Amino acid sequence: SKKLEKSSKDILKRVAANALMSLLAVSRRAQKRALEANLIDNCMEQMKHINAQLNLDSLRPGKAALKKKEDGVIKELSIAMQLLRNCLYQNEECKEAALEAHLVPVLHSLWPWILMDDSLMQISLQLLCVYTANFPNGCSSLCWSNCGQHPVQAAHRGALGNSLMLCVLKLASQMPLENTTVQQMVFMLLSNLALSHDCKGVIQKSNFLQNFLSLALPKGGNKHLSDLTILWLKLLLNMSFGEDGQQMILRLHGCLDLLTEMSKYKHKSSPLLPVLIFHNICFSPANKPKILANEKVITVLAACLESENQNAQRIGAAALWALIYNYQKAKAALKSPSVKRRVDEAYSLAKKTFPNSEENPLNAYYLKCLENLVQLLNSS
Repeated sequence: SKKLEKSSKDILKRVAANALMSLLAVSRRAQKRALEANLIDNCMEQMKHINAQLNLDSLRPGKAALKKKEDGVIKELSIAMQLLRNCLYQNEECKEAALEAHLVPVLHSLWPWILMDDSLMQISLQLLCVYTANFPNGCSSLCWSNCGQHPVQAAHRGALGNSLMLCVLKLASQMPLENTTVQQMVFMLLSNLALSHDCKGVIQKSNFLQNFLSLALPKGGNKHLSDLTILWLKLLLNMSFGEDGQQMILRLHGCLDLLTEMSKYKHKSSPLLPVLIFHNICFSPANKPKILANEKVITVLAACLESENQNAQRIGAAALWALIYNYQKAKAALKSPSVKRRVDEAYSLAKKTFPNSEENPLNAYYLKCLENLVQLLNSS
């Protein structure tokens, strides 16, 4: 009878958790109520308790009953993390509460258990993706080293010795290709983290970016980049939004050449990633000499002006204008007949194609880029 009572309680608990999960995913009001009712703190306490229990059980001699108990505990952990994920979704107040409740140190202490279970890994990566999205303090908290009972107070922010950020980088480096879902999630998380200055510092020191250079290009008649390459390009694109990230890309020996090679291949969802990375790098005065010294990059950007893709045309024109702006050496280099001809032809075609460009801001911006390029290339 007691056994029956326990199993019906478990079922009720599971049903209630699933209902709450669905509600938190769609309702801001539900998130607010959950925060007021200390759901975040309660989930964190439960996760700490589960960690202690798993560690204790692992010291006992192996039994079949123990495995069954462990499975139940893993399910509980999974539910706690899913509740947290949905509670934090696009809610900064809840994210702040999770930061104060030491979400990252708790996940870090659970990491050895998470590594042993793919579905648990997927859920924890989803939770971290939600937590770090548009939340710089959350991103920085992954760089803290996990020392002592209260890692936030005892944080050595620069310490590389032992942080969840390093665990994530290690996972991304050793990723077996069979589990594409986990691979996708870990790169999505890294793409969030790549927008944070602190996280970029850890990426730089860990030499993780060297892995990009060993990616294989498509062979034979295959004209499409692999999904893993696309994940890497999205990560590099997010890094290129800040000058520190741009410098890291430029310091990676052979990276510009590899990106120009990749720009020749297709990918249905993200055809312009390498060109967007070049575009971002062109805007920083410190980077201009390195871009200018690489003829292949200039050729790729100029070729964009002749592309059938309007977005490629705009990105190419904007990048060339950024490169030439306030930089005399670029003006001389871009006056080469092949570049100048493409700019002139693109400008005369754009004037005919978009006579009322003010109706569309993107077309107006494209015309403005070309107009300025033409003026600068024709001035002495």
